[in-house]
Amino acid sequence: MGGRRVSDDRFLLLFPGDAGAPLGGWLRVANGAIVSRGHDVPTIEGGGDEQVVAVAPGADVAVHWVELPGLSQAQAAAAARLLAVDATAEPIDHLHVAVGDADDDGHRAVAIVSSVRMTEWITGLQSFALDPDHVVPETLLIPAGSDGLRRWAHGDMHLVRGNRVAFAAEPDIAEAVLDEGAVDIDDAAVEAGLPAALASIPVDLRQGAFRKRRPWTIDWKLFRRLAWMAAALLVLTMLIQTVLILRYTVAADDLERDVTIIARKALPRAERIANAPAQLAERLADLRGGGRGFSATAAGLFAAVRDTANVEVSALRYDRDGSLRATVGAGAQSDIAALQQRIEAQGFTASATAARSGGGRQIAELTVRGR
Repeated sequence: MGGRRVSDDRFLLLFPGDAGAPLGGWLRVANGAIVSRGHDVPTIEGGGDEQVVAVAPGADVAVHWVELPGLSQAQAAAAARLLAVDATAEPIDHLHVAVGDADDDGHRAVAIVSSVRMTEWITGLQSFALDPDHVVPETLLIPAGSDGLRRWAHGDMHLVRGNRVAFAAEPDIAEAVLDEGAVDIDDAAVEAGLPAALASIPVDLRQGAFRKRRPWTIDWKLFRRLAWMAAALLVLTMLIQTVLILRYTVAADDLERDVTIIARKALPRAERIANAPAQLAERLADLRGGGRGFSATAAGLFAAVRDTANVEVSALRYDRDGSLRATVGAGAQSDIAALQQRIEAQGFTASATAARSGGGRQIAELTVRGR
C-alpha cells in the first residue's frame, strides 16, 4: 500500500464491531480527507478505484520490526515464520505471519495473528458482499511521527505507535511500559492522520494464504478481439487455398497447352488433335513398332551375344511388326544354337535360317520377336 500519492487514493475503511461482529462502522477517505462515515453496510464507490481496507483489532495482532536485509519477499516470509516461533506461545501452524517491504535499513514489519481470526474477519465481511483488498492492524493507523511514541486511548485499550514500534495494551500495562514517554492523541488527531498513515502502511495482512483471489471473469473486449483474429485467420487460410487452386489450375492449363503444341509437331499434319496425350502415346507405339519394342528386343539379343562365345553381329534391322533381324557369325552351328537358347531364355522367340559358310565362319539370319 505504501509509495502512492495520498491525493490519488480512495479508501473505504471497515472497522470491526463489538463482541466479534465483523462490521461496526466505516470511514471513506478520498483526496486526503475523510468524506463520509457510517455504521450501516457501505457500498463501494469510485468505479472500482476505491480500495477496501479491513481494520484488524490492535489487540489481536502483534507487530514487530526485524532486520532482514538482502532477502526476497519469499525468503523474508520464510525467515519471519522461523522468528515467529520464538515470539509467540501458539503453534506456528495456527498463525498467519505477514511480512512487509524492507525499509532503507533492511528492517521489515512482521505481523503475527491467529489464522482463525483472519478467517473470521474476511468471511464475516464477505457475508456483507465486502471483500477487503487489504487487512491492516489497527495500531498502524496511527501515523509514526518524528516526536517519539504516540498513544491513542481507543475503547478499553491503548494503541501505541512510534518508529518501528506498534502495539496495543491495557491502560495500566501501557502506562508501565511507556512511563509517560508518549504523546497522547485523540480520535480527531488519528482521523486527521489517516490519509498519511494509509499511504505508508508497513505491512498488509492480506497476503500468503489470505491473499485476495481475483474472481475469474470473461474479458469480452479480449474475447471479441480473439474472435476477429480467428475470423481473419480463417479468411486468410481460405484466400491462400483459393490462390493455390488458381495457381494449380493455371499450371494445368499451361501444361495442357504445351502438350498440345508438342502434339502438333509430333503428329501427322492431317491428324486432328482431340486428346493429345492419348494420340502421342499411340504415335509412339507406332514408331516403336510391335512386340516389345526395339530397345527391349535389342537388349535381349546383345545380352545373349555377350554370353555366347565365338558369336558376333554383323548386321541389324528392326521391322514395324516388332521383329529384330540380325545377321550373326559364329565359329560353328552349335554356337548359333546356343545363342538362340539364351535369347529364348529371356522371353523372346529366336528363329534362324540355315547357316552358310563365309570367311571361315558359319553365317545365319536370326529373327527375334517378343512372345
